[in-house]
Amino acid sequence: MVEEGPRPIISASDLEKYGYCPLSWWLSIGLDDPEEDKKRVLAIGQEKHNDLSQDLNSILDREAKAKESETTVLWFAIASTLISLVGLSLVFKADMNIGLIMGVIALIWILAACYFLYLAETIAKKKTKMIYERIILIFAIIGAIIGVNSLTILEQYFSPEGAEILLAVSLVWLIAASYFLYRSLKHIHIAMTKRQIRNIKDKITYVDSDEKKPKLFISKKLGLSGRPDYVLVIDDGYIPVEVKTGRTPRGPLFSHILQTAAYCVLIGEEYGEAPPYGILKYEKTEHEIEYDDSLKDLVLTKLDEMRALLTSKDVHRNHNKPGKCKNCSRRAICQERLD
Repeated sequence: MVEEGPRPIISASDLEKYGYCPLSWWLSIGLDDPEEDKKRVLAIGQEKHNDLSQDLNSILDREAKAKESETTVLWFAIASTLISLVGLSLVFKADMNIGLIMGVIALIWILAACYFLYLAETIAKKKTKMIYERIILIFAIIGAIIGVNSLTILEQYFSPEGAEILLAVSLVWLIAASYFLYRSLKHIHIAMTKRQIRNIKDKITYVDSDEKKPKLFISKKLGLSGRPDYVLVIDDGYIPVEVKTGRTPRGPLFSHILQTAAYCVLIGEEYGEAPPYGILKYEKTEHEIEYDDSLKDLVLTKLDEMRALLTSKDVHRNHNKPGKCKNCSRRAICQERLD
């Protein structure tokens, strides 16, 4: 028995062209410079896709910086409190207003707790909300411990002059914590604004970008490859998103459904669990393309048809729609176009 050789890899974008018209797809791969053709075809929509990828990468970058600032705020608040504790013990010898200083220390922790409360109520998802609430509880416990123990810690070891220095250092740390708190909130605000503009609420885990060239999803077993515009994490599942620029059709086009389904196939191969659906977005609407075994079979069937045509080279137009030919980017070189 002769073993079957490896299947030629077909991209999801080529599958979309085939779904639009087999002859249009064939003409695209028969050109002397397919890459130049691709640039020409995408010239109108490429700028919008670049804007999309820049916005998505900006969201990821801003959220990463906000997370870094969150961590910095936490450590600065802890350090400020510890320094204040030492200074408080020293000030006690100088007979200063202990209550006032306790209030300053409490304020540090209150600000930090309020910050995490803000995150829990406005940004966090159900799972991470519990984490933020636990952090708030920890802060409250620390505040109580400070209240009980601060009057005696390290009191016997230092002088009032040293206390003044430590309290000044504590104030500097508090100012630094406030600065990083401001930075974090600023990054979060920018990221949330871009999310609202793009109507994206869930975690972004992958972004297609010409500048960064992310990984290519590929299945050698199925002979399929592609890069979705981006991938979301929704309810612990990976959901591919395909964004189409230009006019918004009355309903999702077959070729676009086919391309979105191809990304679902690739995501299932990559992560070991098929997504329940893929998202197809137009400028004025979006659709959840339900993904199941029948849609996967359709993708594999179309891939087999394309491979057969690559061998036979007997490719023809499969429709009688003048409007489709009129909007085809390869109309000028097509011998079967409808006038």
